[in-house]
Amino acid sequence: MLNIYPTLISIVDIDRLLEDLIRIESHESIAEIQSYLLEEIENAVKHETGCISAQKEGDNAGPQIILNSHMDVVSPHLPFERDGDIIRGRGACDAKGCLVPMIAAFNTIDPSIGTVQLLISPDEETTQRGLATYLETGVKADAAVVGEPTGLDICPMARGHYDLELTFYGQAAHGATPESGINATVCMADAVDRIESLSQLKDDHLGSNSFTPTMARAGSRPNQVPDSATLVVDYRTLPVESRVEALETIEGALAGLSCEFDIDFYDNGSSLDSFETDPTEDIVTDLENHVLSVTGERPAIRPFDAATEAAFFASDIPTVVFGPGLIADDETPIAHSEREFVRFSEVEAATAVLTQLLEQWLKGD
Repeated sequence: MLNIYPTLISIVDIDRLLEDLIRIESHESIAEIQSYLLEEIENAVKHETGCISAQKEGDNAGPQIILNSHMDVVSPHLPFERDGDIIRGRGACDAKGCLVPMIAAFNTIDPSIGTVQLLISPDEETTQRGLATYLETGVKADAAVVGEPTGLDICPMARGHYDLELTFYGQAAHGATPESGINATVCMADAVDRIESLSQLKDDHLGSNSFTPTMARAGSRPNQVPDSATLVVDYRTLPVESRVEALETIEGALAGLSCEFDIDFYDNGSSLDSFETDPTEDIVTDLENHVLSVTGERPAIRPFDAATEAAFFASDIPTVVFGPGLIADDETPIAHSEREFVRFSEVEAATAVLTQLLEQWLKGD
């Protein structure tokens, strides 16, 4: 690490902040972490959507930039542990380790021009409704940085993620005379085979789309032909696919099925579009240069590994995903796993990068 601002640690104790956030359990309720963030972040307010928002504005017009990450984590809670540079615990990398540099950079900056908004989502790991609803009123900016674990790489693109729910309708019958009914489980099994046989689209940067059956439910008695069954499909999309087209792809695969069916978005699932920001945008090249300045190594410009709330910004705003830590290493999971961790040196580096970015954009020197 070559160039971390010497004033950072005296202004914002990122070590304490990271430990506090990991110790706060936020996989079931976010009330405690909301209260903590309201105390720690300058100008912070809680929105009715559950989002925490804070804003700083310079005296003169200038660039508008959004920093976004999320406060919720997956279950179960994992306790905070430290072993030298390694910080373990739930949210260490996804995404409290990414949120800390944003809080530190926001609290440190005193803009001369333009505006910075720190916007923290309440339910990124589940339905993403908090941020989506918050943004319905319209948010303008020249760039957005979304905090997720990228290993300090710059990710201006990602596949989307739709959870689609299919309901199959049969006709109940006694298990001794199955031919007298219509077996919704058998119909669902045929649907699974068809979905897994679908042809995949290809993208030069993002790879292939995918369709993965993940949850199935049918029947209420062991001796009765079920009259209904439900299936959830994890659909990973490319930028060329709209929500309507994703539904039509599955519907087309199931044409002529032996039972009637409905398809819709799963109520408790994800509904995130794919996105792609031009890698020549200033937010991409500026972040790249600041990572090089801080670490001495040029970061990769690559797709983010998972779907992300960056999609909510990217339709109107040049958007990148950036942060310390990784989703996985060598195909072994880190985020959402029992070994979740982040390197504190990467948290420090990300703090320096984002601070330098805000200084560049908002000081006007």
